[in-house]
Amino acid sequence: MIRVIFGRDGNTGQLHIQANGKAQSLGNRQSVPESVSREHISFTVDDAGVMVVGNLNMENDTYVNGLNVEQKQVKKGDVILLGKDRYRLEWDTLAPFIPNFADIRPLKSVWDSYQQSLLDLLIKERRFNVLRSATGLLTMGAMVIGGMGVASGSCNSVRMFLYVLAFLVSGAFFVKAFLDSAKMPKLQREIQDEFSKNYVCPHCRHFMGNQSYDILSQSKGCPYCGAVYKK
Repeated sequence: MIRVIFGRDGNTGQLHIQANGKAQSLGNRQSVPESVSREHISFTVDDAGVMVVGNLNMENDTYVNGLNVEQKQVKKGDVILLGKDRYRLEWDTLAPFIPNFADIRPLKSVWDSYQQSLLDLLIKERRFNVLRSATGLLTMGAMVIGGMGVASGSCNSVRMFLYVLAFLVSGAFFVKAFLDSAKMPKLQREIQDEFSKNYVCPHCRHFMGNQSYDILSQSKGCPYCGAVYKK
């Protein structure tokens, strides 16, 4: 939560600002009318970026878009006037106290999609390895038949068939493995490039790295631009 107090410097007649335990005065001398008190309004910005103007004294007059208010949520562009003389508090004056915000909630789907893509690749590779083991089963079947000691022509034919089938299946898997040896790294690169392009700070567009969304959402803001996260 950011809280800033605006009013009139009683000695110089300038705009008096108190923020973070420090005070400063802005503008020309006697530029702020006496109808503005020393502590006239508070200007707060919460962690969600909601901005609120609050009167600090019942005797103060504060106007937002022409309406006299005690407390009012405001947005950039609203006209804020202080005192009966309606001194205008410019948004250029408020801007230094308004942090940048970055809504990181869409990054959750980016992270989840990235993890699912990696998981799909891993499952595909595991399934291929399981299927490739079928050549070993065919070879073992042929050896079992040969070890039965049956010399019939039909058994020899079956055994030969299994050996040939095992050879053909093994060759097919070899060809596929050879082709995938170039295809899989390219696919992994495409997944990583897409992730790096989209898993970025919404404000400064800096890549957030390979930290999970759960870890990212525990941070208060972007370490690169300082934008406060909306979660």
